[in-house]
Amino acid sequence: MSTTVSFATIQTTFPTGDEDHYRLSQKVEERDQQLHDYGRHGYRLANTVTVNGTEFITVIDTLTREDV
Repeated sequence: MSTTVSFATIQTTFPTGDEDHYRLSQKVEERDQQLHDYGRHGYRLANTVTVNGTEFITVIDTLTREDV
């Protein structure tokens, strides 16, 4: 029996400035909801990479799901 693996990625950009606390909270909540939604459809978090910038941090999540 063969297993097919599906991949998905979520990219979220977070502000790094101290004055952007409200926007940061929104982005954290948005990422949490997206991860939850994918989880409800059988996806599991496989890897997370962060890319640091001068004004933003980008988080890239890779998710996988096995389709039997």
